[in-house]
Amino acid sequence: MKTKMKDTSLKAYYNKVEPTLSEREKMVMSVFRFNPSMDFTNNEVLEEINLMYGYNLQICSITGRTQTLRGEDKKGKYRDHPLLIYSRKRACKVKKGEAYAMQLNNK
Repeated sequence: MKTKMKDTSLKAYYNKVEPTLSEREKMVMSVFRFNPSMDFTNNEVLEEINLMYGYNLQICSITGRTQTLRGEDKKGKYRDHPLLIYSRKRACKVKKGEAYAMQLNNK
């Protein structure tokens, strides 16, 4: 039976994994960690990063990072416990079309 991971365990896990992430992956994770109860589409993550860090990044600089953080990279780096998971398909607040939103994996 799976149960939710305690907040202290989750923080310890992030503290262990975060140093292994690239700078761009850390930026993506900061969006989710500052808003742990929210879900974001790739375009919403991009908008948040551009606002938080004052960048003008393009979507192609984000999608690969979210894919890796969801455990979908070819090397299987986070396959056992991805940091992000899909939450639902909904209207994107940035592009207005339907898109899959992601959230922190709290399991």
